[in-house]
Amino acid sequence: MSKLTSFSLLAMAVLLVVIHMLRVQVKKLQQERDRYSANTEALLSDITRMQVDSCTTAATVQTLRLSANEYEKFRNADATTIKKMGIRIKDLEAAAKHEVVVKVPVNATVRDTIIVRDSSAITVQKVEMNTPYIQLSGLIQENRLSGRIHVPVILQQAIWIEYKRHWIFFRRVKAVYQTISSNNPHVEIKYSEFINIQK
Repeated sequence: MSKLTSFSLLAMAVLLVVIHMLRVQVKKLQQERDRYSANTEALLSDITRMQVDSCTTAATVQTLRLSANEYEKFRNADATTIKKMGIRIKDLEAAAKHEVVVKVPVNATVRDTIIVRDSSAITVQKVEMNTPYIQLSGLIQENRLSGRIHVPVILQQAIWIEYKRHWIFFRRVKAVYQTISSNNPHVEIKYSEFINIQK
């Protein structure tokens, strides 16, 4: 084999290795670009709210995709709370946070009742309200209301994927959404976020 042939084979092998390395780097950059684009869209989009039926409301948000390091850097307070629960951030798959507000109009009856305190009967006013969505009971003594309010709420979370089709058979994930619904009409979902931790 001549020197020119061996040199050209060596040059081709080096070129093939360089091409392969560049191709891997381009693929990695494309994935990072797609993740950045999806995160930007998720941050700029608003919460979509809907009324499912007379008592069920729902809110939909897009998912953020962060690495464990990015999560610790940008969501430090949340990461601290998760660490206090005994969960390592590197073991975290996803994190969700919801802010709900309960706004209930109170329409309760006030009636007189007798309670026994220190072997003497005292007349006080009693307040009660029982609906499927709120239970209120209390006593009015000395111009003060003391009692209990119980508001049962079930939050249901669904995570779904929107695909973008390239060709007939190939499809790629365009966005990941999270929908939160509440079964109590007095509960309003003010804020919701879902962060998928990339490994």
